[in-house]
Formats: sequence, C-alpha cells, structure tokens
Amino acid sequence: MTNLELIKAYVIFHAFFCEFLELDSLDSTEELCNVSWKLEKEIKRRKISELEIEDCIKSVTLDAQDRLMVNKYIFPDLINSDVGHS
Repeated sequence: MTNLELIKAYVIFHAFFCEFLELDSLDSTEELCNVSWKLEKEIKRRKISELEIEDCIKSVTLDAQDRLMVNKYIFPDLINSDVGHS
C-alpha cells in the first residue's frame, strides 16, 4: 500500500467511523477500533505528519460521499477549499 492509499484509507475510514458512532449504528466498536489502531500505527511507522495527511486529502480525488464524510468529520474546510476547482 502506498502512502497515498494509506492516507485515503485512514481518513475515509475515520470519517465513516465517526458517522456510525454519531448515528449510534454500531453493535460493537471493538473490531473497528482495532482497524483504527492498525491504521494509526502504520501512519506513525511511516512518519506521515498531520500536515501531509491534510495536503494529500485536499489534493486527491474522492468520490462525493467520501468527500462529504471527510468534510463533515475530519477536515471541515475540505469542500470550501474545492470551490472554483473542477
């Protein structure tokens, strides 16, 4: 998995995880917490900074639903930064 793929997976996973938590639609969070921990561990192992993550997500193409979730839970200015960009 490339750094770009890891960053996308990390951010999108956490955005949807937040959505599920907010909607109280999870029976058990243990398995998802384990996935979260593994993604976080790999981000740290590769020494990927928060700034690198933010820059990557702002420049990568995400599908509409992923972009909305990331904007809502992770990077609130993501969609506003896209205004005027196609």
